[in-house]
Amino acid sequence: MMRMRAISWLRDDRGQALVEMALVLSILLLLLTGIVEFGRVLNAQLIVSHAAREGARVGVVGEADDLISQRARSAAGALDAEKISITVTPSPNERIRGAQLKVEVGYPVDIVMPFMDKILPNPYVVRGATTMRVE
Repeated sequence: MMRMRAISWLRDDRGQALVEMALVLSILLLLLTGIVEFGRVLNAQLIVSHAAREGARVGVVGEADDLISQRARSAAGALDAEKISITVTPSPNERIRGAQLKVEVGYPVDIVMPFMDKILPNPYVVRGATTMRVE
């Protein structure tokens, strides 16, 4: 009788589901946090590209660099305005009709998840550039 109990205890699989869930759940959480982090970076990339487009559109109609920067910063409303870097080329003296105006916007995205800094540098700088012809 005692031997029968020992054998049935070895074949008991009541904890199997708990162990499997612990193994799979850790991988799923790692995958989910990676998706969220890449989503944050992609969101910042889209906002920066939009800000560069808005700044270039204001610049090609003859506005000054400070108005171009102001428009680009206002278009990037969801981002921290102090961290945004804006470069406008060429200088206002060289902008003639038909010339190319280039607006570059950069923004450092802080990586929150600790394991993601092995894949992406921290902070990861997203850049958006737009070139338009001066009207």
